[in-house]
Amino acid sequence: MSNLNHMPFNVEASCSCGANTFRFSHAPIAHFICHCQVCQEYTGKAFSDVLVFLKQDVYDLNIKQTTFKRLKSPPNIRRGICKQCQSPSIEFGILDQLVFIPKWNLKDFSQVPPENMHIFYHRRVQDVADDLPKYNGFIQSQTQAAKFILEGLANRILK
Repeated sequence: MSNLNHMPFNVEASCSCGANTFRFSHAPIAHFICHCQVCQEYTGKAFSDVLVFLKQDVYDLNIKQTTFKRLKSPPNIRRGICKQCQSPSIEFGILDQLVFIPKWNLKDFSQVPPENMHIFYHRRVQDVADDLPKYNGFIQSQTQAAKFILEGLANRILK
C-alpha cells in the first residue's frame, strides 16, 4: 500500500446509468473486498470491491438523483442508491468524511491500485482463490478495515 496515496489520480465515476456523477483528485486511501451481508444486499453481488477516498478528494459531485439510507448501524455508513437505475452510487461514512465507492462505478480502472484484503470472508458466497489476507467475523474484519484505512490516511498526511 506504500504507493497508494502518491499515485496521480483523476478518475470519473457514476452510478450505472450515469445520472449521478463525481470525480476524484487523489488515489484512494484504501481498497479492499467486502463479503458482508450488508454489502451483498446493497450491491446485489456476492461481494463489494470497495475503494475508500477522503471527502476532500471528491469534486464535481452531482448526486441529486441519489437516495441515501443506512442499512445497519454501526458503522453508520450512508449508502446511496440511484433513483433512476437503482444501482449503488456513492457511500459516506465517519461523519461523512470518508467516501466509499464500488470499484465498478469508476469509468477507468487503469489507475486503481490492487485490493489488499478480504473482510467478512466468513460471509462469502464462494471461495476466492487469491493470496490476499482473508479476515473473518465482525471484530476482526472491522479492526483490519479500520487499521487499513488509518494507515492510508497516515500515509496521505505524511506524504
